[in-house]
Amino acid sequence: ELEGYITLFRKQRHDFMNDLQVIYGNLQMKRTQSALEYIDKLSKENEIISDIYKLQDNQFSLCIESNIKKLWANEVKVEINIEISNFKNKIFENEYDKKSNLVNTIFMELQETNQNFVYIYIFEDELGENLLITNNESMSDEMSWIDEWQQIDIEIDDLRLYKCNFDNNIAYRFIFQSNSIK
Repeated sequence: ELEGYITLFRKQRHDFMNDLQVIYGNLQMKRTQSALEYIDKLSKENEIISDIYKLQDNQFSLCIESNIKKLWANEVKVEINIEISNFKNKIFENEYDKKSNLVNTIFMELQETNQNFVYIYIFEDELGENLLITNNESMSDEMSWIDEWQQIDIEIDDLRLYKCNFDNNIAYRFIFQSNSIK
């Protein structure tokens, strides 16, 4: 686990140095507007990451952050909508590796659709705290028809996973259950 954090810090340092180089290059070439636009882009990306960490589950946040950064590196547009202030429980604390691998696989599947868009929606409803990941924001309208979604057996006690797809549109809905709801 420590090795993973060291690798992450090294990558963040590398990315930071690259960002500085882009800004510096634009300023040297007297392209002030390009430098300002790049700084604005970095600011917006970091605001998104900060909002994810405000959910107060660092393991969940790290998993989502790493996937979002991979999407950005591949020029995939990411929109995120967070409607809760924080998770009631640390939802990735138990069985982190299984949950993280599952989320990573889903992000890869969405990227392979070549739609260059991912929508992430974090919310709570009568079923529990939820994470929706989709390559088409309109798929969130299908959530009220959850009984028509395919439930996927994932063998993780505190998590239910559903999938809905048609054409090249794919959505996954994670429903995190607290110990009292199971």
